[in-house]
Amino acid sequence: MNDKNISINLDCDDDVVLFEKDTFKVSRLKELMIRETKIKLKSLMRRCKYQSLGQFMTDYFQEIILGEETISLDYMRFETIKYCQILQVNNKGWRTGKLNIEIYISSDFNQPDKVNLKFFPEQPTH
Repeated sequence: MNDKNISINLDCDDDVVLFEKDTFKVSRLKELMIRETKIKLKSLMRRCKYQSLGQFMTDYFQEIILGEETISLDYMRFETIKYCQILQVNNKGWRTGKLNIEIYISSDFNQPDKVNLKFFPEQPTH
């Protein structure tokens, strides 16, 4: 396997992520990502004259129709990559690399919103 493809899922809430100027525990970073994404969606909803985020999501994002087929959409997904450093509870020292951030917002509010964080170190440890 090529070392550049090695990734680390940041599942431990106590691991730490350092961006250029701000540091977050993984648990707090996930919480803020969901909150800020929902704030942006609510702002869009208000511009579209909707009274509730639930109605807006249901009308626009719960399903798509292709011909005679209806396909339900469980989540809206947002993704980005950001350079950072991580400090893992079970590891020694800071590691530099790229953080792949995936934010999932439930379209019907029956499922929990979630954030997946996957770290790609510049220099994998052996």
